[in-house]
Formats: sequence, C-alpha cells, structure tokens
Amino acid sequence: MGASTIFRGTQARWIAFLCFPYAAFAAELPALQFSLKPRLCVLTEEEDACYDQLEVRWKAEQQMSLCLYQSDMDQPLRCWQEASEGQHKFIISATRNVTFQLRENNQTTLVSEAFEVIHDQKKYRRQRRNPWSFF
Repeated sequence: MGASTIFRGTQARWIAFLCFPYAAFAAELPALQFSLKPRLCVLTEEEDACYDQLEVRWKAEQQMSLCLYQSDMDQPLRCWQEASEGQHKFIISATRNVTFQLRENNQTTLVSEAFEVIHDQKKYRRQRRNPWSFF
C-alpha cells in the first residue's frame, strides 16, 4: 500500500508539472471568440481573383480596445474602443490566402483566422472512371 501511495504522489506531481504552465498561460488570456465568413474561396480556371463579401465578428467577455488587420496591410481595417463585441463587413479581392488578425493596442495579436483561396485546376486531376463505364 505504501508503494501505491508513492506512485500516486509522483503521478500527481507529474500531472501538475505538465499542466501548470498551460493553465497559467490560459488564465492570462481573455476569452475571445473570432469568426470569419466565408473562410474559403474556390477559383475556377477562368478566374484570376476571388471577389467576395467577408463578415468578421468577434465577442469578448470583457470590454477591449481591438483592431482588425489584414496580413498584407499595415493599417487596420477597423478599430473598436472599449467594446465587448464587433462586426465588420467588406469586399475582398484576393488571389492567395489572407490572414486576418485581432490585435490589442495595435501590437499584440490575440487571435487570427485565414481566408483560403483555392485554385481549382481540373486539367491536372485524374478521372475517377473511364468515360465508357456505366458503373
């Protein structure tokens, strides 16, 4: 019985050692929800760029001053001062993947989401069946 008590104590110390840094880090970050819709655009062979209306939404448990940034731009798309939620709709023209970030004080990135651009190249795909097959 003494050996199992020692094992339990050692096991508990290992669990605390492995989990403590993550628990402390998670406690420092405010709870923040961030969504981007749509998150994907598929280009056909004839299309060069994706033109779509994006909607960005965020919600926090506490009021925050945040700015929305696009990966290829230095200036923010939109900023909110002492707000607990925000929304921004805009038209995007993209030929490649774009990352959107919510930053606090225009410096610290809190969350990010990617808008993916996929080039549909059917000429490089292999057909799944023979054209003469009925099944």
